[in-house]
Amino acid sequence: MQLKLYLTIFILGLFAGIAGSIFFNSKQNLPKPVYAATLSAPADIKNTSVLVEAHFQSKVDSLVQTNIDLEHRVGNTKSELQKTKQDNKVLLQLVDTLIAHADHTTDTAIKLAQCDSINATVQDFINSSGTTDSLYDNLAATLQAQVNNKDSTIGVQQEQYNCLKLSFDKSLAQQDVLSGQNLLYEKQLKNFKVKNKLLSAGLFIVTGIATYSLLHH
Repeated sequence: MQLKLYLTIFILGLFAGIAGSIFFNSKQNLPKPVYAATLSAPADIKNTSVLVEAHFQSKVDSLVQTNIDLEHRVGNTKSELQKTKQDNKVLLQLVDTLIAHADHTTDTAIKLAQCDSINATVQDFINSSGTTDSLYDNLAATLQAQVNNKDSTIGVQQEQYNCLKLSFDKSLAQQDVLSGQNLLYEKQLKNFKVKNKLLSAGLFIVTGIATYSLLHH
């Protein structure tokens, strides 16, 4: 009877050892989390996106302010052009008037004085025309600067979009990794539950057999 008892205890211990070995091996075979090794924390991704957006928004704000300044320069230049064009018109009319008066004058002294007036007025007209040309050049340069500034704004906005899209794609990639890992965990957990049920059933059967053997001997 002692031999059967020892044998029963041995079988129970052996079965428990096998069950424990399978249990611990199942735990060791579970996939290790990849957070620390390859993934960034969601808070870090969010902070990076906020910093990137703030960086590019600062550039855009600066370009917008530059464009406002250029618009003011364009407005001022156009106003000065209107003034010089009006001045040119008045000076040209004055030259025509002085020439007409000189044609009707026979006195030499008066003609000489009128010629001096015509020369001075023509010089004023030439200077005013030079100012007009300079203003047109300035206007053209300012308009070109506006075009370049708008191109720069578009470039910065495109760069901002690319950086934010990269961050978004990285976040999606991490979600895919986590989803795959979760599926693997679920599969491992189901297998572990099945093994645990089988082991529990086997242990229950062996225990029943051992108990029955002890009670009837």
